[in-house]
Amino acid sequence: MANSKAGRSIITVAVVGFMLMAAPARASRCGNQNPPRCGLDTQTDPPTQPGDTGGCTEASLASLPLFKGTGHCEPGDTEVIYDLGQAFPDNGIPADHEVAGTESFVIVRAGDNSPCAHMVDTVDPMPCPDPQLCPGSNTQPEGAIKVPITGYIVGCWSPADNQGCRTLAIYTKSFCLHAQHQLLGSGCSQGPGGVDCPNVSTEQIGIDVPGAKNRRLCPAADPTTSCRGTHGNQGPGLRFWIGGVCSTNNCANPGTAPTVDPTNTCDVAWGATKLGYNTPPGHGLNQPGWYDWKTGAFKVDVSSPKPSCGPLGTCLGVHAGKSWDLQLVAVPRPGQAVPCVGDTCAAPGCFQ
Repeated sequence: MANSKAGRSIITVAVVGFMLMAAPARASRCGNQNPPRCGLDTQTDPPTQPGDTGGCTEASLASLPLFKGTGHCEPGDTEVIYDLGQAFPDNGIPADHEVAGTESFVIVRAGDNSPCAHMVDTVDPMPCPDPQLCPGSNTQPEGAIKVPITGYIVGCWSPADNQGCRTLAIYTKSFCLHAQHQLLGSGCSQGPGGVDCPNVSTEQIGIDVPGAKNRRLCPAADPTTSCRGTHGNQGPGLRFWIGGVCSTNNCANPGTAPTVDPTNTCDVAWGATKLGYNTPPGHGLNQPGWYDWKTGAFKVDVSSPKPSCGPLGTCLGVHAGKSWDLQLVAVPRPGQAVPCVGDTCAAPGCFQ
């Protein structure tokens, strides 16, 4: 049984026929099965406050299909719920302090010839100084805005194999990302067709679509100095592949009572999102992912172009080719047990 579990290190959770670069296939990811999602993360279904029932809500979390539509992990695996709106906890080990306190965000970038090519970030926390994002500079370049992220990820962990490694499965619709409301701002000009770009919101709600791949995580190389998980003999890092994200843009009443606007709200399909892969190495925010066995928290990053649609697409450039920086910090919810590891990095109350 252990060998069969280890063999799942690179397996497809759910595959739907598509080609990443083909326009019809990209559109199919946001079909009737993925309608626009507008609403606060605190909204209920049916709604108990103004706005729609979208967002990364407890109601959507409770109805996840998970393994083959069963609503549960694959038999033998264990579910862990992670929140994306929390700071990475400090595990108390000096070598791991680098990641402590980091938070989820997306840096949205506009095309060079778009109405928001000269937008500037005016909302705290500002993205710089940050040596990775702005090396040698304390100023974020024009045309970029840093936006906080909330949401959740639900992972299913396999039992440990004979090397102490486990496979993390993230199934379709188990990843929900909510980029928060922030106006593109006065650095933007009016867009074509009279689009009021300075007052367009960055708010987006994205959910993963079929095409994910699981990845294997192994114990730390030296648990006496760091609890960062590894790829076995490939070095430190956690990585997993989201087949795509269907992102809702341009909800009406953003940030307060988001609801679907029949005229402007639209869905756009992001391509495959390889979180923590560091491909190509060092491009933008790209770096190997970080999983901490001691706290069960992880951080994964990616810098890659992301499309937008409707008024937001008009203001940023629909397919501008600019890389957006996406950092996801996933922290286990209070009371959630996390996977054990067979050394001093084992978390209190962890599961075998």
